[in-house]
Amino acid sequence: MRGRVSWIAGGLALILCLGLLLWFVPVLKVGEITVTGAQQTAEEDIVTATGVPPGANMVRVDAARAARNVAALPWIERAHVERRFPGTVAVEVTERSAVLYATRPDGEHLIDAAGAPFIIGPPPVGAVEITDTREDDRELFAGAAAVVESLDEPLRAQLVRVRAPGPYEITLVLLDGREIYWGAPEDNHDKSRAASAALSRDGRVYNVSDPVQVTVRQ
Repeated sequence: MRGRVSWIAGGLALILCLGLLLWFVPVLKVGEITVTGAQQTAEEDIVTATGVPPGANMVRVDAARAARNVAALPWIERAHVERRFPGTVAVEVTERSAVLYATRPDGEHLIDAAGAPFIIGPPPVGAVEITDTREDDRELFAGAAAVVESLDEPLRAQLVRVRAPGPYEITLVLLDGREIYWGAPEDNHDKSRAASAALSRDGRVYNVSDPVQVTVRQ
């Protein structure tokens, strides 16, 4: 019995010593940091944001903290960091989608699907300008973004601008100058279908605020 206890105690002591060795001595070092999912954010910026230097002790890498640091970058919506022994730190990110942008004196404010302005910079392909807004109103922006994302692809491809002087006064402006008065950002699916159907009729302004009774005027 004593021999068995001695073996167990010895084994635990060995495991403890190995653990302490790995913790305090960088036997396993960070050899590379890989990044996936980034398009708008430079990989080197993500690597720097992790706070993990090359050659760091793999055992002591705080993956959760590194993920929080990366998620603080403007374009990053979510980040996941994983240690892959013996020497790789893998970073996977999901970036925000710039649905809208508002032009302000200091530049274009890019706005995500939740209505949050998150960075000032050139709008990417697919982002739609929102105008007639006096300030950054997240509730208004969120409603307008939901309208834009409800459009089918052919209609969205024609969209050049969203006018939104108020949260219930949304108007879509198309490439050829035609306008779709949307009204409130509700019943978006039905309004999108009604707008796509109505555009086959001659007119300049299409009112789909009531998708059951669409009106068209020259």
